[in-house]
Amino acid sequence: MYTKLEKTKGKSLYIALYESISADIASGRIKNGTRLPARRALALSLGVSQNTVDSAYKMLMDTGYIISIPRRGYIVSFNSPSNDTSAPWETSAHEQVVFSPNGIDISHINRVSYAKVMRDIVYNDGTDIFSYVDKGGEFELRSAISKYLYSFRGVKCSPDSIIIGAGAEYLLCSLAVLFPPECSFIFENPCDTHFYRTLAAYRIATDILPAGTGRFDIDALNASSGSILFIDPDARFPRNEPLNEDERRAAAEWANAADGRYIIENCCDSEIIYEPHEPIFNLDTGKVIYLGSFSRSFSPALKTSYMILPPELLSVWKSKHVYYYALTSKTEQFAIAEFLNNGGFTKHYKAVRKLYKEKRELLAESLISGFGSSIDLQDNHGSTYLTARIKEHTADEIKQLARLNGVKLFSMRSFNIDPASAIDDDRLVIGIGDLSREDIKIGVQLISRNFK
Repeated sequence: MYTKLEKTKGKSLYIALYESISADIASGRIKNGTRLPARRALALSLGVSQNTVDSAYKMLMDTGYIISIPRRGYIVSFNSPSNDTSAPWETSAHEQVVFSPNGIDISHINRVSYAKVMRDIVYNDGTDIFSYVDKGGEFELRSAISKYLYSFRGVKCSPDSIIIGAGAEYLLCSLAVLFPPECSFIFENPCDTHFYRTLAAYRIATDILPAGTGRFDIDALNASSGSILFIDPDARFPRNEPLNEDERRAAAEWANAADGRYIIENCCDSEIIYEPHEPIFNLDTGKVIYLGSFSRSFSPALKTSYMILPPELLSVWKSKHVYYYALTSKTEQFAIAEFLNNGGFTKHYKAVRKLYKEKRELLAESLISGFGSSIDLQDNHGSTYLTARIKEHTADEIKQLARLNGVKLFSMRSFNIDPASAIDDDRLVIGIGDLSREDIKIGVQLISRNFK
């Protein structure tokens, strides 16, 4: 490995070394799986202290470029773009602009307000944040979520039916083991591959509905051999086409038609969607699991999520998870509870909901300005993305040209969960969540300049 280390005034040597190695890894010059030199050897070759190399390697591990394997040393664990283009949930890349549908805008977080809440919790003698966490989550948070969901979406649930967990994936893992081995999960295709991979890891078989990007296929659901439907009814990611009222009722009827059938209703995006519909949870008779998260609605740094279990599953969950712990700190749980109770969270999501709407409108205007009549836009519902088709060009062609110009794009095919099934839809899925207005304009200019 050849590493160039340039001393820069005002910059620590370990920072310079980290930047040099990370740039080589990101560009593909240092390949995934490569073993880096031992700390002592690299320090000698560069004429720096071993502490400098040690600090740089620690930064590389913290940022996901390398891993440390006992008796093997430091190994590169990063697929450069030339090696891997199949990770649709990446929100960071070497491109100048990444139109990720998974991005979240954190610029409007009221840091002063949240900091005050955190400070009050830490110094509140009546709140012991240093004791053990309640297994299923602090009652204060579960109670606050129960009240909030009733005011927000008319969801009626007891705090006792709410389970708190360190992220939606963690909750899904605890949920998956409740069902008998003969059960299988049902997914639309394309779908949120992140959740699909989490649940599929717990089942030999998953039932994938025929590939389609139009309306929800109720007939295919009724014909399915699966018993647990996972669906995001407010957007049906990546389609940006919510279930209508009839489809929601039909899904609830399917669940109620046989024993052992359930719906996992993914509502992690419900706060940031401009006009959320009536949740399926409100239509059922004990067959819907409601899944929510503060990572999408507030900050990706908060790994606090929750699910509401129907009575039958709640008793099974408690018997199977005697040693379960929420794994989110008491400080974070109490802070979110206070933020819900004092109205700060509602104020926040209304502000970002408006912000995302303005960004989508700016994206649409920029795309029409750049592509003119050759672009077909679809923005049926508010979220952090919209979909578009460029006439006479495939999505793959657009993505390749965009990458050459320093822009990363995603398409419907990026979220295909069945390699044997072709997604017959050439729409791009263009996200704006974590992009500034200037980034959106620059990104569209870089994409469209090859088509003028």
